[in-house]
Parts: sequence; C-alpha cells; structure tokens
Amino acid sequence: MPTEIKSYEQYQQVTNSGKVVIIDFTATWCPPCNAIAPYFEKFSKEYSEVEFYKVDIDVDQVQGVVQELGVRAMPTFKVFKDGVKIGELLGANEKGLENLVKAAAAQA
Repeated sequence: MPTEIKSYEQYQQVTNSGKVVIIDFTATWCPPCNAIAPYFEKFSKEYSEVEFYKVDIDVDQVQGVVQELGVRAMPTFKVFKDGVKIGELLGANEKGLENLVKAAAAQA
C-alpha cells in the first residue's frame, strides 16, 4: 500500500533513503489518477523491493515538492534512488507504469 508524503521534509527523507522509491503525483479530482490508482497499489504489493509513495498535489504542505520537481500533469510517476531521479512516466498508462516499476525493481 503506497504511503502518502505529507511534507517537503518527508519527501527529502524518502528520496534520500538509499532505497528505490516511486512516487505517484495525484489529485482526488483527477479521473485518470483514480483509474490508475488500483494498478499502482497492486504493483506496490508485487514489488516489495521498491517503496511506493503518493503525493496529493492539492495539499499545501507538499507544494514545494510539486514545484521543485516541475509536476504539471497528473498522474506523474517519478522514481528516485539516492536522491536522484532515475525514471519518470506521465499519464495513466498501465503498461507504461508496469514497465517503470519493473525497471525500478531491477535497480533496487
């Protein structure tokens, strides 16, 4: 089950943890985000070597994260390892998300 990132500080800790993490930038009002969410949750159960997180772009406390990373479309998925972005996917593409997760798992 993905964990919600609720602050810029938490984002910093998560992305600099040394683990491979994938973050779903989402919004409750976004139909494509809601459509892909069950797949993101499913992959979080299947790929335990990757840590899964989500950021609700409408939460004020995470606006610094959204701005720093230049998130302009939802959903956006970003993969990090050691504080460096190593992968990204824009849009609700189930096969694309699966490929992104597989690539992330290979680097874990």
